[in-house]
Amino acid sequence: MFKRSFLLLLIAGLVLAGCNINLVTPAPTAVPGQGTLKVAFLDVGQGDSILIQAPDGKTMLIDGGRSTDLAETVIIPKLKEWGAPQVDVLIPTHPDQDHISGLAGVLEGYPVKLAALTGQAHSTKIYERLLTDIRDKNIAALQVRTGTAIPFDPAVKIEVLNPDEAAVNSDDTNNASIVIKLTYGTTSFLFTGDAEMPANKAMLDRGADVRSTVLKLGHHGSRTSTTEDWLKKVQPQLGIISAGKDNSYGHPHPEVIAALEKLKIPYLRTDEHGTITVTSDGTAIHVTSEK
Repeated sequence: MFKRSFLLLLIAGLVLAGCNINLVTPAPTAVPGQGTLKVAFLDVGQGDSILIQAPDGKTMLIDGGRSTDLAETVIIPKLKEWGAPQVDVLIPTHPDQDHISGLAGVLEGYPVKLAALTGQAHSTKIYERLLTDIRDKNIAALQVRTGTAIPFDPAVKIEVLNPDEAAVNSDDTNNASIVIKLTYGTTSFLFTGDAEMPANKAMLDRGADVRSTVLKLGHHGSRTSTTEDWLKKVQPQLGIISAGKDNSYGHPHPEVIAALEKLKIPYLRTDEHGTITVTSDGTAIHVTSEK
C-alpha cells in the first residue's frame, strides 16, 4: 500500500511539473527536400526501442528495451552516431519492463529535455526508478492522453491516438500504451507500443486515421495486436516487428506473418535483420538494416 501511494504521489508530482510546458505545436510545414527524417527500430532483443531524428535535429526516443545496459550498448551509441546532444522527447509507451528498462539507463547517462508518459499506476522497481530519475533530474514531464500535443519539430506532425483516461485507469498496461502517428510530408509512421485489439478498436471508434506508410506492429507481432482486418485499416507499405531471437513467447505469431503475406505487405524483423532504419524526405522512404 505504501509503495502504491508513493508511486501515485510521484506521478502526480511529475504531471504537475509539466503543467507549465507550452504545448502549442505549429502545423506541419514539411515540403519535399526540406530535410530528412530518420527512424531507427533498434535491435534490443525481446522488447521495443525506437529512435527518431527530425529534420531539424530534434530527437525522440520511444521505449528502451528490457535491460538498463541497452542504454550504453545500443541506444546512446546511436544517439552519438547521429550527433544528438540530448534526447528532446523521451516516451515510455507503458510501464512494462521490456519497454522502459533501457530508458532508465538513458536518463542516468544522457541529457533528456522532456519525458512524455501516461502516469499509469504500476508498482515495479524499474518503473519507480524511472519516475524517480525524472523527478530528481528536474526533467519536464508531460501527461499524455489521446489528443495531447507533444512538442517536436514543427515540420513533423505528431498525433497521440491512444490512450484515453479509461485505459490509463485500468490495470491493463498494454491497452494503455501510448500510440503515436508521425507524419512527415506524405509519409507516415504508426508506433503502437503493446496496444492490442481493444485499443485498436477504441482508436477506430474515436475516428482516428490510422493509415500509415510504416507500421510498427503491436506487442512484438502478437496475434492479440495484429489481425488481417487491422492491417487493412492501416494499409502499411512496410511492417516492422521488434522481437527477440528465439523468444519464449513465439513472437511474431504465425497468424500475423500469414496475414502480412496474404496482404502482400513487406515486413522486416529486428530478430532477423538487426536495427532497421527508415529515412524519409517527405515523399518517399528508404530502408536499411544491419543484417
